[in-house]
Amino acid sequence: MKGLKNVLLALAVYMTVVGGLFLFAPRVAEVAFQTSLPDAALTPLYGQVVLVIALMAYLVSTDAAKYAKLAWAFVFAEAGHVLIFGWQLMSGISTFAQVGPPLIIAVIFLILLVAFNRQAKA
Repeated sequence: MKGLKNVLLALAVYMTVVGGLFLFAPRVAEVAFQTSLPDAALTPLYGQVVLVIALMAYLVSTDAAKYAKLAWAFVFAEAGHVLIFGWQLMSGISTFAQVGPPLIIAVIFLILLVAFNRQAKA
C-alpha cells in the first residue's frame, strides 16, 4: 500500500505544478511546454481541473487502503493522457519536444499506478 501512496503523492505534486502553471502563469507554461495557449478562457479552466485532480490524488494517498478503488480513476486518466499525447505526436499535431516529456511521465505514472494498485489488492 505504501507504493501506491507514494505514487499518488508524486502524481499530486506533478499535477499541482502543471495546474498551477496553467492557472497562475500561463506564459511560463507556454515556454515550459513549448506550445501556444491561444484560448485565454480554457487555459485557466484546464489549470483548475488539474489542480482538483492533484487534490484528489493527495486525498486518496492519505488513506490509500480505504480509497484504493479510486486509484483506478487515475489509471484511466493517465491512460487517456498516453493515448492523446501519442495520437498528437503520431499525427504531427505536436512535436516530441511538446508532448514527449508529458507522454513519458504519463507512461511512468500509468505503469506505477497499475503495478501498485494490483499489489495493494494482493
